[in-house]
Amino acid sequence: MDIFSHFLFAMLLCVYFMRSSSEELVIFAGLMAVLADFDVFLHSFKVVRKSKLLTHKGISHSYFAALIVSAPAAGIFSLITGESFLLSWMIGFIFYSLHVTLDASAASKIPLFYPISKKRFRFFIDRAINPILAMISGIVLLFYLIIYFVSPEIFYSDLIYYVSLFYFGYLAYKILTKIWVQLRLPKNQKYIPGILPFVYYIYENHNSDARLIFTLSKKYQFLPKTMKLIETEIITGSKEMEYFNKAKTLSKNYMFFSKWEAVIPIILDNNRFVVVLLFLAESYANGRAYTLEVVFDKNSKELVHISDGFGRGLTDYHS
Repeated sequence: MDIFSHFLFAMLLCVYFMRSSSEELVIFAGLMAVLADFDVFLHSFKVVRKSKLLTHKGISHSYFAALIVSAPAAGIFSLITGESFLLSWMIGFIFYSLHVTLDASAASKIPLFYPISKKRFRFFIDRAINPILAMISGIVLLFYLIIYFVSPEIFYSDLIYYVSLFYFGYLAYKILTKIWVQLRLPKNQKYIPGILPFVYYIYENHNSDARLIFTLSKKYQFLPKTMKLIETEIITGSKEMEYFNKAKTLSKNYMFFSKWEAVIPIILDNNRFVVVLLFLAESYANGRAYTLEVVFDKNSKELVHISDGFGRGLTDYHS
């Protein structure tokens, strides 16, 4: 979830439950609600980039981290403001945990219960980055920050209830859509939420003795219309299958393949090289997706090149 929505959700809860608290404690709660995402600034360190647990949405996005990180933050805050350390720690833990819980509703799998379990969880009712929601949240947040200083009576008026109703209604709609759609799908199909309302995607991985078939389709809620965006297949036991398996093994070294799992392979073969493109359907938007490109020498079958990145056109390589 984007930083604007994280901060706005925290602000809404503050208005509901912390209206009688000091302004400093409310600000502290808001800061703790976005603190977990500061792990992105650690990516300049090589040891962090190579670690699946230290990288963004690793152990920083766990309830254990919420408990530990909020302690020194509460200590510093209580020394500066004179607020109770235990109250500050509790508030810090609650709002840091709010961030973690909201992120578990998005695309990336996160280790919620680390170190008790390294297993990653996600409910996946929304995109990790939804530009439309981010824009709405940013505008509403700016509006409330302005009226907080200009006209506090409006800030604490019934208007806040209508704003809260919109956001909680949005979450409820996303949750019900995910449950309704996913429960009706076969086990080999996965629901992927879209950015626009009433639009979602279905990823299908069909395995048989003869071939593997990968499909991504676009669907419209309340309409029977289905648009097949891409379909690829790999023959079992073929050379393409061998290169695909090699590429999948190499993909385990890239963090997004530990957080996402809906892989769509495209294999390009020329006289000298075999190129395996692994797209992750969870990132699909406007015809583009996160991609791992793996290039093998056709004669030696050795790895020649490997790179990853966002923005590659998924259908540019498939007719």
